[in-house]
Amino acid sequence: MTATPSNPNTTEAMFSKIAPRYDCCNHLFSLGIDRLWRKRLVRLTSPKADDAILDLCCGTGDMAFAFAKHSPARSIIGADFSNSMIQLARQKQLRLASRRWMTDKHLCFSVDDATAMSFEANTFDLTSCVFGLRNIPDRAAALTQMHRVLKPGGHAAICEFFLPDSPILRAVYWFYLSRIMPLAGRLLLGDTNPLRYLAQSIKNWHETVKLNAELAQTGFINIRCTPLTGGIVTITIGQKP
Repeated sequence: MTATPSNPNTTEAMFSKIAPRYDCCNHLFSLGIDRLWRKRLVRLTSPKADDAILDLCCGTGDMAFAFAKHSPARSIIGADFSNSMIQLARQKQLRLASRRWMTDKHLCFSVDDATAMSFEANTFDLTSCVFGLRNIPDRAAALTQMHRVLKPGGHAAICEFFLPDSPILRAVYWFYLSRIMPLAGRLLLGDTNPLRYLAQSIKNWHETVKLNAELAQTGFINIRCTPLTGGIVTITIGQKP
């Protein structure tokens, strides 16, 4: 496997392989801060009770569950191209079904391709993609699909990793990403490749992707960015006219 797989089948195979340890890696390597990032995305988008939400590249469902827990929204769909991830999300849903914040929530998970979604146009009030857009080779197609399925006036929220602007913080963070995490990955996953891919994909994203411009080119307006944790993560929100 190369450091930055461009073949969707290769990417799917990689994520399917690490699916059983996916949640553990997310929480461990982010020191638990990933939960706060998701909660902040909910606060920034402020979903209403009647809003229909679609979370793309949902993995095991953490963002979908964050919408259910931290907002009054009742209709939430999580979609991912990895069947292994969707199966784990459904299992997690069964475990969380008795939680008070799951009452009156219509939450479902489906296997779907973010670049060729099966959902009808003008269906959702909010689409989100958390740490997933970076892994999609055809990013323009994914953004077009997010725009297509949104209702007029709806919002797309993208949360992605970046490298910090501070040279000192960037050096420390890059050492952690490129050296520490692959070693930890060997212990947790028995393989350094997924974590090496993560580090390289973040570096490539930071250096080459101009997300604001891509959103504007897709047709989004009122684009705003919110950096978090020293710029390690940025939430970008755009609106469909």
